Amino acid sequence: MLTPPEWPAWALYTFVGVAAFTLCIGLVQFLRDSHRHQHGKNGNGHCHGEIRPSGSAEPEFRAFQRRYLSVYAIIMMADWFQGTNMYTLYMEYGVNISALFLSGFLSGAIFAGPIGIYIDKHGRKLSCVVYLVLEIIINICEHFNSFAILWTSRVLGGVSTCILFTGFESWMVAEHRKRGFPTSWVADTFSKASFINGLSAIVAGILAQVAADYLGQIGPFQVAIGLSSFALCFVVSWPENYGNGSDGDDSCTKEAAWRLVTTDRKAFLLGSVHALFEGSMYSFIFMWVPTMLAALKGSSLPTGLVFASMMTCISLGGLLFSPSMLLSFAKAEHVGVGCFLVGALALLGPVFCDQAAAVLGSYLVFETCVGIFNPCGGVLRSKVIPDNLQGSVMNMFRIPLNSLVVVGTLLADFYPARFVFAIISVWMLIGACCQVAVINALAKDEGKEN
Repeated sequence: MLTPPEWPAWALYTFVGVAAFTLCIGLVQFLRDSHRHQHGKNGNGHCHGEIRPSGSAEPEFRAFQRRYLSVYAIIMMADWFQGTNMYTLYMEYGVNISALFLSGFLSGAIFAGPIGIYIDKHGRKLSCVVYLVLEIIINICEHFNSFAILWTSRVLGGVSTCILFTGFESWMVAEHRKRGFPTSWVADTFSKASFINGLSAIVAGILAQVAADYLGQIGPFQVAIGLSSFALCFVVSWPENYGNGSDGDDSCTKEAAWRLVTTDRKAFLLGSVHALFEGSMYSFIFMWVPTMLAALKGSSLPTGLVFASMMTCISLGGLLFSPSMLLSFAKAEHVGVGCFLVGALALLGPVFCDQAAAVLGSYLVFETCVGIFNPCGGVLRSKVIPDNLQGSVMNMFRIPLNSLVVVGTLLADFYPARFVFAIISVWMLIGACCQVAVINALAKDEGKEN
């Protein structure tokens, strides 16, 4: 007979508290959305450049949005199922964890450029299908306690991660514009995607904890295989869209992407901002489990439940970044600066304090910033980067992104966690400066248009 797992009270209370607060914010957003729907903002529905979807095109837009977000929820849940227990699985196997993680990030850096061109030239839908097939293969490989097989899975994981964070977004943005929806409505989809990402991660964290309790550390990876296969059934029915054209030369796409980055200051700055934030985030992902274990001083760490608490904060960030919440007070580019500054301060928590409560609190604040920044970055990229170059340009900046993560991972092998978190905080502060430069560049262009 199955017995309920025994989870530490502090972990349960943290999850319940964060979830309750997120529900309250969700209620506030619902009430504000209802008010805006009835009365509008300033009488015209505008909100610092972002418009709440309405009018005769809204039903068609909502149908398209549901089609995309339903698949997005499944693929992100599958991805999060892997992330919860990968570190502890490798600990159980007794393999070199740093070497495996480094292999994945180096793979992402090496293949990022070619993958971006592939996505734009050969089709965004096809790239999404390839991603799901790769994920099934990767999760099968995780079943084998063989360094060579695990290394192969991490190399393939670097490739699949590049597709995950560019292929699906590129398909959605291009399809959004192809169907004639207002560009400003994309903010609504990005906001909901961030919330759903966090929600998927919450469910994945709890269920992964249960799967690990009953099936061992490999359990979450087995669930991920089923979810990836399920998502594949939906993606195959998506319409295809391309970048520079399916019959063009790869070099043309590469040259166009390089020309945009080197001649358009906004594109270069946005790419740099993206690399700095996500490079910091992935370095944090590598650091959080060992740092939390050290803070607990020998007490057990329910990784799935703590992970679920952090992912609730991503949902919280998705709720906060919406036309009726933060965007009603500031533009997306200004919200981005706040994410960098608050995130930098949060990551200083483990630098100055080794108490479990303080460390966990800093994690929760940082993940909230992640939940806000994900849709914020997506909105800004959709404004600056052309549809036909989305995949190429976004993947181009995954090279410095993965390079930062490699540096962070190597530093963790030779220096104390406090020093590494301090370095990551510096990266976040540099990102804040770049985001301010983005604001100035956008303002300069707006001034020229006026």
